[in-house]
Amino acid sequence: MSFPLNRFLSLVIALLAAMPSTVSLLAAEPADLLIRGGRIVDGTGAPWYEADVLVDDGKIVQIGHIDPAAAKRVIEAKGLVVAPGFIDMMGQSATPLLEDPNTGINLLTQGITTINCGEGASAAPLGEDQLETRGWTTMAEYFQLLDMKGLPVNVVQTVGHTQIRRLVLGEVDRRPNEEELERMKAYVDEAMDAGAIGLSTALIYPPAVYAQTKEIAALAAVAGNYGGRYYTHMRNEGDMLLEAIDEAIAIGDEGKVPVHIFHLKAAGRQNWGKMQLAIARIKAAREEGKQVTADIYPYINNGLGIAALIHPRHFAMGREALYQKLKTDSALREEIKQEMLTTDGWENWFRHVGHDWSKVVVGTPGKGDYAEFAGSSIAEIASKKGEDPWDTFFNLVIGGAFVMPQSMTDANLILKMQQEFISFCTDVGPVHDRGGASHPRGFGAFPRMLSRYVRDLGAISLEQAVAKASASAANKVMAYDRGRISVGLAADIIVFDYDNLAENATFAKPHEPSTGMKYVVVNGEVVLDDEKFTGARPGRVLRGPGYKKDKAAYAIATGQSFEETKAIDETVQAVMKEFTIPGAAVAVTDHGRLVYARGFGYADLATRQPVQPDSLFRLASVSKPITAVAIMQLIEQGKLSMDDKVFEILKYEPILEGKAKFDKRLNDITIRHLLQHRGGWDRDKSFDAMFRSVDFANLAQMPPPADCDAIIRVMLGKPLDFDPGERYAYSNLGYCILGRVIEKLTGESYADYVQNHVLHPLGAGGMRIGATHLPGRAAGEVRYYDPGFSRSVFAKNLGQQVPNAYGAWYLESMDSHGAWISSAIDLARFGTAFDQPDKCPILSADSIELMYTPAPNEANLAAQHYVSGWSVTTDENGMKSVGHGGSLPGTNTSLTRRDDGKNIVILLNARTSGNTSRLINIMNDRVKEAVDHIEKWPDTDLFPSAN
Repeated sequence: MSFPLNRFLSLVIALLAAMPSTVSLLAAEPADLLIRGGRIVDGTGAPWYEADVLVDDGKIVQIGHIDPAAAKRVIEAKGLVVAPGFIDMMGQSATPLLEDPNTGINLLTQGITTINCGEGASAAPLGEDQLETRGWTTMAEYFQLLDMKGLPVNVVQTVGHTQIRRLVLGEVDRRPNEEELERMKAYVDEAMDAGAIGLSTALIYPPAVYAQTKEIAALAAVAGNYGGRYYTHMRNEGDMLLEAIDEAIAIGDEGKVPVHIFHLKAAGRQNWGKMQLAIARIKAAREEGKQVTADIYPYINNGLGIAALIHPRHFAMGREALYQKLKTDSALREEIKQEMLTTDGWENWFRHVGHDWSKVVVGTPGKGDYAEFAGSSIAEIASKKGEDPWDTFFNLVIGGAFVMPQSMTDANLILKMQQEFISFCTDVGPVHDRGGASHPRGFGAFPRMLSRYVRDLGAISLEQAVAKASASAANKVMAYDRGRISVGLAADIIVFDYDNLAENATFAKPHEPSTGMKYVVVNGEVVLDDEKFTGARPGRVLRGPGYKKDKAAYAIATGQSFEETKAIDETVQAVMKEFTIPGAAVAVTDHGRLVYARGFGYADLATRQPVQPDSLFRLASVSKPITAVAIMQLIEQGKLSMDDKVFEILKYEPILEGKAKFDKRLNDITIRHLLQHRGGWDRDKSFDAMFRSVDFANLAQMPPPADCDAIIRVMLGKPLDFDPGERYAYSNLGYCILGRVIEKLTGESYADYVQNHVLHPLGAGGMRIGATHLPGRAAGEVRYYDPGFSRSVFAKNLGQQVPNAYGAWYLESMDSHGAWISSAIDLARFGTAFDQPDKCPILSADSIELMYTPAPNEANLAAQHYVSGWSVTTDENGMKSVGHGGSLPGTNTSLTRRDDGKNIVILLNARTSGNTSRLINIMNDRVKEAVDHIEKWPDTDLFPSAN
């Protein structure tokens, strides 16, 4: 049989066309992860099947039978279930994750990869009075801090109606007036614009209970304008359950928003029969085209603050006022008791448990004398204490106890679970295994659902359960890029031993982690590895439909742009996006000309004020070269020499503790030693003296924080870590002392001398010493963002929690080693002053050479070494540069002076993200690479004086 030539040629062409893709596939880097041989329950409700799942760059890239060589890591999942990560539809708050990522362990061991936060209360907005302790007031700022911290799970967030009502109205029982309602709407507007997914309510708790339907609908409508939804803990879950559902649907209708009901229940034996009617109401609404959904937790005991057992009207006086009155007012106690025993028409939880204190289990006893009784009923506690149960109850109310009334039935749980619109929740969210949540659902809700109700009772199939917990839930929080095992979707994946999955938490021991969840992958990274938390934090805030990417920090740029320097723009924006950096300023000079000066992102997220090229940033340790130049001036003037003994110039009385003796080696410390970090202090061996403000103030018998003089006096009473001059060890204290030398020899304050003799002659007059606290923020200065918290070192609020960037250390005492603030442009002016040593306006060429001269005992210079105030680096290509980096909570900075005539300044208003503690290093390396590839620079000079 003949073979046509044209067909042969077609086959050859087809083969050749296929070859490049085959070759590239073989040559490609291995993917990040392969989950091999598992039973895939894909989240759609379809029957399980066996296959491999390949993950790369945070996404599912292939499903099928895949060669293990295709991935860097292989998880053998034979005999295990592979499913999409679960979504906790009511995870309360992500703030515990901000304070300690380990609080997510209870979630990971349940297979939860995303939590929906906010139930009336929400982490933002906050009042200005909380800024000092929390570090944020707006949702945009809160999300920024979560992203910078890095999370073990993803977060979606609602804005809480209760939160807003408290900010505008307080605890009062009244309607908002028109102006107040507009303020409430503005809070919702900011949150939705920042990426909240909707409005949430908790209508059984004061003050939300005082809100009328129209108030809530008006706020829900604002969320709806952004594509958001209404999520509600309804006004009633017992006697008026059906009316509460009607109200929730009415709010959705009026606000034109989908409705989601948190932890749907029929509380109280007298109401158990209403569950079928409740389901019918929701189904009827859905048949009319209304999006109404709900979630449940798989327990017949609910959980709430014990104060919720009291009629809401008593809280109109204010919660604390009520508690104080309950301590002594027996008539009020009797009134409340009779109300709980005899009335209905409100959420009477005591009625829901059949007026039986044995069915009210105490989870967290709160303050008082009941700490040992966690997990016991009020009846048991009263019996053991020899008290009237009512006295026990009121004492627990005053102490702020958390209780778990047994108000539901298993039959209704199964009925709800079988409904297509149901998903699941913990109603707890992240907690530490040593405290926090006291309901076992916090550690066991999802494993209990799968093990008891699916595996053991067969209430629904495994495929249905997974679909409800993943894809269905993802749709309800608008996380459409996850929730299913499907190519192209986010790799939030769990691997569990279905046969041995177990909930271990009980009422007596509510913090016992579940077992059987083997692996949890979040955004492509393993966070639970063989049931152990890896410490990884790849989770992020999943922003809602109102968030616009063109408002993201990385998308904002100010300053003049040039086609020639577009590569720098793209580099900075890419790093900001990858590491969620809020703001940056970058300046580049070329042989004395300012050829690049741009701001990126936000100087202040709360006001959406963009960073400008002349925005001021804390320089941190980039202050040291400035101090070094001032010292070199004094040497040049003959007022000082490199080998002068420091403590012959400065006369301080040492503060000696107990039997401590003066270390005579201190007398040998010279100016050179301090400039080159060879004074004898090693903070890695002992401590950094500049961050002992409270201890040193106490030793100096002064209110904290300690000032420079007190710090030096205390350190003169401490032994050195090594002989002066022996070796290099970075020392902030050394530069603190140099600042005092400048003051002693000039008769001026350190700041005045430097401004008058170093900075003003260069035209860098905008540089100044910064302030510790936010109220001292200079005009044009950025805000600083750090996700951590510390304790205040100031007497007025000593020991109070404060944001790391504001009040945890004393910036003013760091003047000569870390307190300067500057724009990128002014710092570039400072750097270019030394481009041509013979033309430097502030130092002679000889002084500049001396400043760059290594220590006398530096025989073999390393590729990176320290001279007087500058770090000298030689890269792999032989390019030599001098510069300095700076780092404090909330700021990361760099000044680099290169042999090729270029100076690069980078200033950030953050220093950490979830996957790095030094953002400046990454930004520096990538900007340097971009600079190296620019062949032609703009023919301009952006220094203001040049134009």
